[in-house]
Amino acid sequence: MTRSDLRRRFADESLWKRLSALHLLARQRAEGQAGPWTTRRAGMSLEFAEHREYYPGDDFRYVDWNLYGRLGRLFVKVFHREENISVYIVIDTSRSMAVGGKLSYATELAGALAHVALKDMNRVGVFAFAQRIVSGVISRSGAVHLQKIFSFLEGLEPLEQTSLSAALEELSKLPLRRGLIVLLSDMLDPEGCEHGLLHLLVKRHEIAIVQILAAHDLDPLLHHEARLVDSEIAKELSVSSSAVARYRQRLLRYTQNLEKFCRAHQIRYKLLSAARPLERALFEDLRGVLFV
Repeated sequence: MTRSDLRRRFADESLWKRLSALHLLARQRAEGQAGPWTTRRAGMSLEFAEHREYYPGDDFRYVDWNLYGRLGRLFVKVFHREENISVYIVIDTSRSMAVGGKLSYATELAGALAHVALKDMNRVGVFAFAQRIVSGVISRSGAVHLQKIFSFLEGLEPLEQTSLSAALEELSKLPLRRGLIVLLSDMLDPEGCEHGLLHLLVKRHEIAIVQILAAHDLDPLLHHEARLVDSEIAKELSVSSSAVARYRQRLLRYTQNLEKFCRAHQIRYKLLSAARPLERALFEDLRGVLFV
């Protein structure tokens, strides 16, 4: 994404104002913390803010059972507390992210997330990876830091073949404060990502995964035999319509297994299409995942 593209995307004053109304959702508990909380600074004591839908791993002590009795759905109480956390945005820049606008979409999401986190006085760092961590912006707070993050995002380009677990394991070895790690990636690695995610969990980081897939990743429109090029290894493949049907089944099974792993380890997960309008992703799909 070029400088003009990213800056123009966030030059819309109405979008900026709507982003300013969002607050980062973090479930980590500081010593003495009473329950799920946002990072908005609202005084030294806990203060009830709002309800959000229950997510597996939330503490049942903060379920509003009266609301459940009326609606038949689980909601937890969210509190505000004066607290700031470290947020690490980790962006996949492997070659497959160049397909279908996935990297551009990831940089736009990263820019929005950085703005929301920084306006609430949190510290934000950004890392780019492919087979390993290739570059980054050190964690800082303040409005000036947002411009450094934008400059970094504008310079990102797809690099090489991915290795999710190796890159995430390398990230876990960096001297980072415990915080929220937001992974923006297509998650398309035949070797999987579980090993690397477990390394981050051992370091007691909270993790949220936004899996970004192109429209034709989700639904390839091939009705006859064709020759395709693997974007990661530049290898030509002959693909039939029956192979496409098998691909759809395997992709569905892969994303279901990934979501199941995330639920089992209290990792937040959301699958997005890069064709999804950014505003709908931010203000609808990522509510309760990244934002309140």
